[in-house]
Amino acid sequence: MANCCGAARCTCRVTAGPGITVEGNGSAGAPYVISGETGLTAVEAADTPTVDTTVAGTGVTGDPYVVSAAVILDPAPPAGGTNLIQTGPDGLYLECAQVRTCLVAGTGITYDETTGTISAEAVAEPLVTEDSPCIALTGDGTAGAPLTAAPVIDPAPGNALACGPDGLLVTPGAVSCDDVRPCLSAGDGIAYDPDTGIIAARPSTDPDNLVGFGTDGGLYAAAPAAEPTVVEAGTGTTVTGTGTAADPYTVSATPPETGCGLTGDGSTGSPLSAAVAAWPYPCDVDDAGGGVYCDSAGQLRSEPRGQIAFQQNQQTLDFADETVPSPQDTEVATHSIDIVNPDACREAFVLLEAETDADFNLPAGAGAALGMSTDEMSYLRNSGSTAILDTHVQGTKVINAGTIPPGGTLTYTLPITMGRGSGGATYNRVQSFVRAFVFVL
Repeated sequence: MANCCGAARCTCRVTAGPGITVEGNGSAGAPYVISGETGLTAVEAADTPTVDTTVAGTGVTGDPYVVSAAVILDPAPPAGGTNLIQTGPDGLYLECAQVRTCLVAGTGITYDETTGTISAEAVAEPLVTEDSPCIALTGDGTAGAPLTAAPVIDPAPGNALACGPDGLLVTPGAVSCDDVRPCLSAGDGIAYDPDTGIIAARPSTDPDNLVGFGTDGGLYAAAPAAEPTVVEAGTGTTVTGTGTAADPYTVSATPPETGCGLTGDGSTGSPLSAAVAAWPYPCDVDDAGGGVYCDSAGQLRSEPRGQIAFQQNQQTLDFADETVPSPQDTEVATHSIDIVNPDACREAFVLLEAETDADFNLPAGAGAALGMSTDEMSYLRNSGSTAILDTHVQGTKVINAGTIPPGGTLTYTLPITMGRGSGGATYNRVQSFVRAFVFVL
């Protein structure tokens, strides 16, 4: 301060700023002493889930605080995928090549993972369009004839709707409020004045309705007065207590009374269950056991009972001395029977007993055979010198007719055959029986 402090007392003015103290008057005996506050600011590092913060230095002039932060990248994302974000010398980065493998082309789309180009697949089939009552479509969707939709405006007189350059509009002034108000009507809970167009809520006037209008003009329902809780015991339960904190309600179940087929009282130690006997058979109950079912009246039912039915049919045919055919197993008559399964639930197994009886006239040296289908049952030959008249032969056969579906009918036809006719052999009567044994087990 050679310019201003050469005298016994310095005339320069020194003022202390924030954090500075000034002592003395600038004279040789009391020079200015300028001091700074020596307190240091404490700096601590605090991490977040995504940033790792570090503080270095002591906070003095020669060793100032240095605060740095590093991003935290999750090596195992919660969703189980791969974290694609990476760190580089200039910061975080995510390259296009990493993301492109995350995309997959769906129906109608082609996708190039190398370039990331997504394109729509060309549609080979022609575009089929159909107008609706309010939209008209033109074009086929190609570049030369793009698909265009236009609204259909009803040409009826008085229609104020038009299509302008920016879309549909109602010509200003063409429709007034008086035109619109008759188009509205009030539904449940709404009051409507078609003269003014005012729409308001309409509370019910039924007795005990708590909904009205509050002081702010909105709907309001006052809270009903609290009523005491009432607990009553129903069938099979008991209720004790008054419902207070000191004497709360206690609801207990009364053990049920059990009848035939039930055991237990419904408690944890003795649950209610069906009373059953031990399986007494050598086979496995899981493989051979039948079922128990509940009918519409709530009664337990077993599987349908087994049934056995017997059905038969008799047939007698008279002929005017027909010649016995010479080829073996020639069909001369048939006998049909309709067999009914009496069970509506299960299929039936059918065994048939068929019986045929024929009368032959055999001149001397004549012969004849009788059978069923391709089974020749008997053969007669007159080895004498005189004719044998009205001699008969009878045959019986057991046949497996198969099964009949539940409630169904099986029509069985028995072929009656003859053959090996010789020497002028004839027949004049064929009698047959078909007996059906029907088993449903």
